[in-house]
Amino acid sequence: MTDDYTIPTERLLLRPLREGDAPSLHAHLANWEVIRWLGTPPWPFALADAERFVELQRSQPRVPTGFLAITLDGAVIGGVSAGNAMAGDGRTAPRTPDLGYWLGQPYWGRGYMTEAVGAYLRRIFASVAVNTIYSGAFVGNHASLRVLEKLGFKRTRESEVYCRPHGARLPHIDTELSRAQFLAQFPPQSLAGSP
Repeated sequence: MTDDYTIPTERLLLRPLREGDAPSLHAHLANWEVIRWLGTPPWPFALADAERFVELQRSQPRVPTGFLAITLDGAVIGGVSAGNAMAGDGRTAPRTPDLGYWLGQPYWGRGYMTEAVGAYLRRIFASVAVNTIYSGAFVGNHASLRVLEKLGFKRTRESEVYCRPHGARLPHIDTELSRAQFLAQFPPQSLAGSP
C-alpha cells in the first residue's frame, strides 16, 4: 500500500522509515566509505544511532521534503531528504529546501541515486511552492557531484561545511537547481519515467 509520501520509480521505492529499518541503516552507515561524505551523522555510527534516527523520523509529521528511505526489493539501500521546506509552524512562507542523499556502497555505480533523487525532486517541485533547491557535495565526492549535474544542478561556489564524521570543516561545492531548469530538462509529460 502506498501513501502520498511513497514514491515508486522504475526499480526502486522511496518510502518513510518503518520500525525495523535501523539494522539496514546501520549496516550501510557504519561504512566509512559512505559516511565520510555526509555532514551530520556521528562516527563511528552505532546501531543505537540508527535506532534513534528511525525513531526521530517516525515521530515527526510527514512533509514532502522529509527523509525517505530508498529501497530495493524491500531492503533499505539509502536515503534522501531536503529538510522541512516550511518555516516555523508550517503555515508560514516556504523556505528553500537543502537536498542531501546517500547510498550504501554495494549499490554504487548502477544509476540508483540519479533515479531516486530525480523522482524525489519531481515530488518536491509538484507539491512544494519553491523555486530553487540547494545541494552540494564535499570536494572529492565526484559521484555525488555527477548525480547533481545529471539532474541539472549548477555549481554556484565553494565554501567550507562542517563534517561531523571528520570532526572538521571541509571544502564543499555548493550547487542549486531552479524549478525552471529542472522542468526544462524533465518536462511534466516525462514524470512517469526516470531521468
